[in-house]
Amino acid sequence: MNRSAAVIAAAAVLLALFAGLAVYEYAAFGWHFAREEVPGTSAWHWLRTLLIALASLGLIASLSRMPIAERSTAEVGVRATLLAYGIALLAVGATLVLVADPPLYQRITNEDSAVEWGTALALFLACGFMALRQRQLVREPIGTPWRWLHVLFGLGFIALFFLMGMEEVSWFQRQIGFATPASVAAENWQGEFNLHNLQTDVTEFALYSATGVFLMLLPLVRERLATWPLVVPVLPLLPDRTVAALSAPMLVFTYGHWDLPPVQAAFWTGLFACILFARSAGARGERLMWSLLAALVALGQFVHLAFGHTMIAIFDSTEYREFFISIGLAAYGWRQWRHGERLTQT
Repeated sequence: MNRSAAVIAAAAVLLALFAGLAVYEYAAFGWHFAREEVPGTSAWHWLRTLLIALASLGLIASLSRMPIAERSTAEVGVRATLLAYGIALLAVGATLVLVADPPLYQRITNEDSAVEWGTALALFLACGFMALRQRQLVREPIGTPWRWLHVLFGLGFIALFFLMGMEEVSWFQRQIGFATPASVAAENWQGEFNLHNLQTDVTEFALYSATGVFLMLLPLVRERLATWPLVVPVLPLLPDRTVAALSAPMLVFTYGHWDLPPVQAAFWTGLFACILFARSAGARGERLMWSLLAALVALGQFVHLAFGHTMIAIFDSTEYREFFISIGLAAYGWRQWRHGERLTQT
């Protein structure tokens, strides 16, 4: 089997594992594919964790055997490295707060807290950065290959980041002071004016799984699969390893969704991606940063699994995850605007 076929096979195995687990667990236990619960500790839970970890390792290992084809973004600059350390320290601080004072861990992320507004601000910044990138794209020559594909994707990102930001603050409902329409309140799990709480479990499942792939796995795809025919048209749109470095702390906050195979796989692939980035880093300082990020992801997850039962509410860690996700998306928007390749060079 050649190296490209191995990547496809590894991805297919992981996806088949997701499907198989979803079907079997619903039939055998009645478990919905999207739920929030205390992580299980039965023999079955340990077996499925082992299978997910091995399948995730297989995917990253298959990518590691592909040569780096996109070297222009295969390094993290000094300023980005310092920023990554700062973001990582925030995750370390949040984890220590959980151990020392679970009620404070919850209060930090209450409604209208600095964390919630920081999440919304980062998403609005991501939206603004992508809008600035769009202005660059529309100025490209009309005949530039893939120009309109990139424009359409960019508009989609702008709409998505704006929607996420507005949803985070419930469309400024509490600030403006308007009441939730009765028809919405009857279906909304928190009685608020937003969409994501109409199906909170499904929304969080999709968000945490998709951002795990987008912010941690796609940077590897960008570097290792840059010459694949399906990747070439969207290559400038993919996040790079700098975005991955700034996003990695989000992987720590997975407690209530640990038992969801795609979310757990996002943790394992993200952890193994950090290790692979460390191995392929050209500079000693970057290698150290990736090694420390991998240690943070592994130890932080262990601490959350060990102390998660002390949380006041099972969903307390989700606000932290969404905060770090928003940082990663803002970094993606910034990189697209300030460092996006001109299409004429791709």
